Amino acid sequence: MGRNLPLPSATDKSPILKALRLLTHIADSSGPLALAELSRTVKLPKPTTHRLARALENAGFVQRDPLTRRYQIGSCFEDVALSALRHGASHGARRLLMNELSERLNARINLVVLKAGNLSFVEWVESTAPLRVDVKAGMPMPVHCSASGKLLLAFGPSAVRERIFAEAPLQAYTKNTITSARGLARELDTIRRRGHSEDDQELLAGVNCLAVPVHNRTGLVVAGLAVMAPAASHSLDRLRRHVSDLQTCAAHISAKLGGEPAALPARIVSRPPSSSRQKASLGNTRKAKPSQPPKRMLQSAKRTWT
Repeated sequence: MGRNLPLPSATDKSPILKALRLLTHIADSSGPLALAELSRTVKLPKPTTHRLARALENAGFVQRDPLTRRYQIGSCFEDVALSALRHGASHGARRLLMNELSERLNARINLVVLKAGNLSFVEWVESTAPLRVDVKAGMPMPVHCSASGKLLLAFGPSAVRERIFAEAPLQAYTKNTITSARGLARELDTIRRRGHSEDDQELLAGVNCLAVPVHNRTGLVVAGLAVMAPAASHSLDRLRRHVSDLQTCAAHISAKLGGEPAALPARIVSRPPSSSRQKASLGNTRKAKPSQPPKRMLQSAKRTWT
């Protein structure tokens, strides 16, 4: 585990610390845990472990599978964790980093996490460019055709990927949307190899996106840092020139989350264009007749004059 909560001692009588240790271990686990395993790992008697787990379940912080009787994180804890990430101590420094990146790229910057299989915005910085993309925080963002969604699928639990694959054929939002499980699997393999994800007008015609991973203290990918811009002003080739800028900003954000990034430059430095950069290949299984995105979906390349 990546946390440093103390193990119980003979004099430790605090039920709050015991419950927090139990909750932390469940949160750190890659899969549901049986009561006996929890009891053994946190070094608490089985009756005590059961009582604490039951209290956490009643509060919505953990949930127990009715068939396997194993415990996993509940929706209430996910909500608290997302709020803590949004408003925690690192918020101010993260906002400054994202503001600088947005100004340098002249584009919108998003920080996104995967919550209950869906994308949730942690934070975003709007572009001040006359031609920009307008995105509302509560709008649905499909994971299979957005840069951040594909990134978090690629580096996330295999169970989440398998659930998405099982839903194929996936909904097409544009002619570029990858709709087959095989095509999406190839795309996720490509993302893991190159270290970043691209949305080549797959969610919205006329909008390009590129995302890089943000890590926690254990090295796991917990969020995606993405740039989103109209294709008319920011081609995918242009966005690729700023991969290093995104990665540097993501490394600083990872450090604020307790990660251990490699040596970081003193500030974000843009890279000059390189003719040697080649367009990364995407899965080529596409849907011929895309459906229209929901009306509440984000607006494409909205022109706003200041």
